[in-house]
Amino acid sequence: MVHAQAQTAGGGRPTQSTFLEGITPMIHRPSIVAGLIAALLAAEPFSTAAAPIPSPDSPRGQPPGASPAQSKVDAGLKALNAGELVAAETAFTEAARVDPKLSAAYIGLAEVAARQNKPARVEHWLKQALTADPNGALTQRTWGRYQFQQGRFVDAEATFKKAVALDPRSVDAQLNLAENYLLGLKKAKPAEDAYRAAIALDAGNPQAHAGLAATLAAQGHPDAALAEYEQAVRLAPADPKFAHALARFLASQGKFDQAMAAQQKIIAMAPDFFPAYIDLGDLYLAKGNLDQAANTYRSATKVTKNPALAFFKLGTVLEGQQRWAEAEQAYLEAVQNDPMMYGAYNNLAFMAAVRKERLDDALVWARKAVELAPKVTTIQDTLGWVHRARGELGPAAQAIEKAVAANPKKAGFRYHLGVVYAEQGKKKEAVAALQKALELDPNFNQAADARQRLQQLSAK
Repeated sequence: MVHAQAQTAGGGRPTQSTFLEGITPMIHRPSIVAGLIAALLAAEPFSTAAAPIPSPDSPRGQPPGASPAQSKVDAGLKALNAGELVAAETAFTEAARVDPKLSAAYIGLAEVAARQNKPARVEHWLKQALTADPNGALTQRTWGRYQFQQGRFVDAEATFKKAVALDPRSVDAQLNLAENYLLGLKKAKPAEDAYRAAIALDAGNPQAHAGLAATLAAQGHPDAALAEYEQAVRLAPADPKFAHALARFLASQGKFDQAMAAQQKIIAMAPDFFPAYIDLGDLYLAKGNLDQAANTYRSATKVTKNPALAFFKLGTVLEGQQRWAEAEQAYLEAVQNDPMMYGAYNNLAFMAAVRKERLDDALVWARKAVELAPKVTTIQDTLGWVHRARGELGPAAQAIEKAVAANPKKAGFRYHLGVVYAEQGKKKEAVAALQKALELDPNFNQAADARQRLQQLSAK
């Protein structure tokens, strides 16, 4: 059985931010809040890979090339599109020198800093944009998105409200406010009101209908939510993202067959749409069709630049089928594509410990997982089980004791601790740990072995 729950690619790391939406339509990247609605639509065990929502429209104002400074901004955007960060930074810096009041130049510099992983410089440049254009709706929306990204949801609410007041006709400002309510502040009713305000401004906006659907679902109105998801799909029939949101909603309602049919339709329409493969594989897995799940995850590895998540999920299926060598290879492919995927390191280590093979590698993998996710209790338990397989009972007990202390209601951790205590000759402690495991969950995976060990300890 798979020892760790699936994680998102990157072990939960935030996705790369972008602060350029709205400056010009030439760069099409999702906003930092885009697509997070999808996380609310899927109940476990479905993937949390988010379906991005289209970028906001370009702002009203000067057309590209209307001034020397704007021309420099255009050059910076072109360089960013090509991944040329130095050239982009030079162009944006020159634009700010020519026109210190051009907020787009500072927003561009913030984007460069974000891509360079310089968070302090990101905030510096965004504050420069606010100083240059404090009453610009785009500037306020950009600052609000940054606050949202930092988890400053109350501040973001005030900022987005200001953006709405500055440009009451802005659909995007309403959408930003709505997403902050729904995803940040967890206030479904205010989110609903903001989405309805966006629809009043633009009834044909599929993002607004999808967002409204999420708020209705969160408030326990599944029929109304379904109608809004279907409307979003009707408004954007060629865009797989909205069909994907609908499919996830169907899955969250337990309508697995309909959800599977919807995901298959998405794949037929958009063969490179990675999230549909992941969710379809998860649905096959939920229905117990392991071979189909594995085949779907394999297909997913071929349609994305970073197939780490697909390889990880493939590994969990193969491990569950006890196809050890194939599972190991899948996990190794996962960490090769994403060295931060702690779940793959964890599962590699646990498999090796169970099979008592590659125990030196197992210790390296387990320690790497702990390094990447020190607060995940399952990983501490895995580290202990690896030490136990290596005959290092003292470190094994210490690691598993940490896991038990952090998650005292996990029967499997108590069972592992009881096994290690027994092997240390600590009969009283072993009996207490095994009995507690069965008390917590009489039917956990190793319950039969726990009872057998208790009988053996009693006989001794």
